[in-house]
Amino acid sequence: MTQITHRFDIRDLPGDPSQKTALLINPPVYDTQYWAEWSQPYGLLRIAALLKKHGYRRRELFDFMEASGPKRVVPKRRIGPNESFAEKDEPDPRPSPIRIEKDGQHLDLWKHHFGKSWSEFDAWLDERGFDPAHPPDEVWISAIMTYWWESVRDLVARLRRRWGNRTRILLGGIYPTLAPEHAARNIAADLIVVGEVEEANDLWPDLSLYETAPTYAIITPSRGCPYDCAYCAQRTINNGRRTVHFRPLEDIVAEMCYNYETYGIRDFAFYADFLLWDYETNFQRVLEQLVANKSPFRLYAPEGFDVRFLSQSQRLVDLMKAAHFQKIYLPCENIDERFLDSLNRRHVRLEHFVQAVKRCEQAGFSLRNMDVNAFVLYGLPGETIDGVVKTILFVSEVVGSIIPMLFTPVPSSRLYEQYLPYFRQRGWDQDLHMLNGKLFPFLALNEGSVEDYIDLQRLMFTLNTHYRGKSFQIFGPTRVSAAFRENLSNGFERAIQQYKAGSEAE
Repeated sequence: MTQITHRFDIRDLPGDPSQKTALLINPPVYDTQYWAEWSQPYGLLRIAALLKKHGYRRRELFDFMEASGPKRVVPKRRIGPNESFAEKDEPDPRPSPIRIEKDGQHLDLWKHHFGKSWSEFDAWLDERGFDPAHPPDEVWISAIMTYWWESVRDLVARLRRRWGNRTRILLGGIYPTLAPEHAARNIAADLIVVGEVEEANDLWPDLSLYETAPTYAIITPSRGCPYDCAYCAQRTINNGRRTVHFRPLEDIVAEMCYNYETYGIRDFAFYADFLLWDYETNFQRVLEQLVANKSPFRLYAPEGFDVRFLSQSQRLVDLMKAAHFQKIYLPCENIDERFLDSLNRRHVRLEHFVQAVKRCEQAGFSLRNMDVNAFVLYGLPGETIDGVVKTILFVSEVVGSIIPMLFTPVPSSRLYEQYLPYFRQRGWDQDLHMLNGKLFPFLALNEGSVEDYIDLQRLMFTLNTHYRGKSFQIFGPTRVSAAFRENLSNGFERAIQQYKAGSEAE
């Protein structure tokens, strides 16, 4: 029977660690799209370090999502919307798409299994001696997105089919933390671990379990955030913490140097709930140390920087440049501050975004060529198409590079709870995969049609197009930009429409 624990302690598990074998698994992903960059399962790798600390006799890792090649790609194969692989290895030969519909319009999206195949996994288990007669003592599984739960269901079902109840299966990560009852009902694990495994929080992810050394590593310098944005579930993930816990500066730098000296890793991605909180005594000091050491690293922060704090200090941004940050990501969810207020994002104003961009440019990061990028969040309930278009145009003008971010409602967040009756009416409180932002879960509530939302994507991709090192600037100073704007308002549209109407009549 599945148990749920909110305060996990590895010492509560039965057996002598020195006699135990543990298998750690990062599951495959079922989705319509997948971005393989910076997707290392660092939480699971910290658990691997915890097992080593407690003296486990043997630890093995199978990462379905291990990327290969310089472009860090993972294989994919098309699957049906509701296919289960608990009993089979291969997808149906002619799967159907997921159809998004509204007011007679539709969009077909194809679902894929991203990652290594089930057959590869079974062969790997046999090669490692984990055949049906020889199970590991424990299987540790890390589940991330709540809308990826189906692959976790299939993985555990396959493990049960192979070993029955002769191995203890532990499930942790964001999905079981945000939806523990859902996980207990749908995943045949022995133990659902909710929240942090505190003893593992500050351990270095153990990269030694990979047969091929990774080309990058993820660094987590802190945990927690003082804010409570309506769409965010960090409070639940961090056991209700309202403060930020920081790792010692020396420990962060030592981890990076160790990974460089041991594995030759130069690319490091910082992940934190709020990377810039109290930056002068924390993150800024890390950068100062890296610059002083003349470290040969390339740095990234894929989740972006809070623009309010980034706008406060030119020294901070200069240090980011000196420490070899390769790209800067800035959130600009919407330029309508009243809309941001409704999401409890009152601490961020539009002038913070503009000032942060100016500081980036002054530090030497180039605009309009993807050195500086801005997230535009869309697909939220209550938004207007006009508001999203204005945000897109604003970001294109100020920064140049737009990163579209379709909104996903996250279980346990305030916004999710607000719309729970809407989800329950559709059964999506159980079919969590339907809350995937790529499936436009709020389309029925918003004013935009299917074609409108496709056009938003077309607009962003068009404005992102680069030619000779830059993207086109609609509100720029050139005569071409001025002519473009003039022709949008001088009646030229009527001439086009008249011509089109005449051609259709013929």
